[in-house]
Amino acid sequence: MAHNSVLSNNEILEILKPYSIFIIKNIKILDGGSENTNYKIDSEIGMIVLTISEQKSINETLDLSKLLVYLKNNLFETSEIIFTTENKSISIFKGKPVMVKRFIKGKIMSDLPNHLLEKIGADTATLHKIKPPDFLREIMWCGIERFNEVEEYALNSSFDIWLKNTEIYIDKHITSDLPKAFIHSDIFASNIIVNDKQTKSTIMDFEEASYYYKLFDVAILIVGLCSKDDTIDFLRASLILKGYTAVTKLINAEKQALQPFIVYAAAGVAFWRHKNFNYIAPDQNLKNSYLQMKNLADKVRDIPSSHFKLVYSM
Repeated sequence: MAHNSVLSNNEILEILKPYSIFIIKNIKILDGGSENTNYKIDSEIGMIVLTISEQKSINETLDLSKLLVYLKNNLFETSEIIFTTENKSISIFKGKPVMVKRFIKGKIMSDLPNHLLEKIGADTATLHKIKPPDFLREIMWCGIERFNEVEEYALNSSFDIWLKNTEIYIDKHITSDLPKAFIHSDIFASNIIVNDKQTKSTIMDFEEASYYYKLFDVAILIVGLCSKDDTIDFLRASLILKGYTAVTKLINAEKQALQPFIVYAAAGVAFWRHKNFNYIAPDQNLKNSYLQMKNLADKVRDIPSSHFKLVYSM
């Protein structure tokens, strides 16, 4: 994927000057999706990550920086912000917001080992217990409230028709008794750092954190970490749920809605990919990437509901 902000060493030094960082030993550009450009930098204060927000506004980036500070103050381990010498959490470069963070040593694993899934489930439950800050958004990046945005560019297309049909199914299962909390909303393997010994995992990238249904985070965990060949690996899903429920219990309404919410999570990601790679930031290589999640949503919807009752006892 193309990176939008390709910087020279001199430009990077200019960006880092407000942080009193003047020595660059090594620079490496990191994969960061279409919304950010990320540089891993070896500096005189250690390893850092320079992130340029390509699509988010200054206010949105400020909220993210406040959120990372809030998580640290609540003892939730994730990215740590480095402030400027004027105690500012972000800076601006060519009109784009910039954040500098401590680099967390480790790696991204496309297939996370089973023994870490229980911990990730527990960490997600711990996040849900943190009081939501008042600046959290209440409409997610891939929320059902946004599905009608497909009409802006693909009205009455096969995808628009499919999404409307899927929305009807999902909406029947979103009930008023489902609890909400501070959720991450985007926990895929690409947002988890694993240490070299594979004994520790850290959830990263809170750009899409929201005040929303707790069950959505559980569902996105299962979609992101427990799906394979257009279906769900129920053993891996059971490990996520084991870790999660060791910290906080799921109420009966959540247990009943797990399957529809997994459909919701897959359909939501399909919506985002379809819109982003066919309309917002067209990409020939990724324009059909939504099909993976669309197919998963359909397959999960067709699984007998009894399978989802068994997942709690595996």
